[in-house]
Amino acid sequence: MDAPSSLLGFTKPFMFEHPEPESDSEDIDQESQHRPPRSATEWCTCGECRTMPTEDDNVCCKDINAVRNRCGELPEEPRCMTLHPGLEPVCLNPYSLQNALNTYQADHGPMEMKERAVRARYLAYRCFVSWCWGYLGKHNRVVIPSCVVHRIHQEYPDEDGEYTGFRPPI
Repeated sequence: MDAPSSLLGFTKPFMFEHPEPESDSEDIDQESQHRPPRSATEWCTCGECRTMPTEDDNVCCKDINAVRNRCGELPEEPRCMTLHPGLEPVCLNPYSLQNALNTYQADHGPMEMKERAVRARYLAYRCFVSWCWGYLGKHNRVVIPSCVVHRIHQEYPDEDGEYTGFRPPI
């Protein structure tokens, strides 16, 4: 049976499918995975970023609209999100993170992370994302600016200096 004429023009066959990459672009993607990340001085405009382990993580707070909008709410915009007066109370304060943990556990059940610093970093990332983007939904992820990630690592360091970095959604 044919689609009603009122629906024609709204969708087109295969419009939501992505074309298969050509072999040249696959080679470029593989090359970029093996290329060392650029230095923060090449892409950072706030002056607080650090070079991250992967190229995808090398993002400055000034390059993300949601973060720039949060900074733009202030009478005088800080040069970096890490200098925003709300970062500490919303994302770094251990009492705020305890409250975030309570909310997380009410929604999702017990958190399996045993180590305090790992749990604190995870909650700080979640609080930052919620503060800047709001609720994203399940399996939706965004890259957190390098400067903010570094600031969270300063506050809640890993004993071995081992950090996971950004993981795309499953």
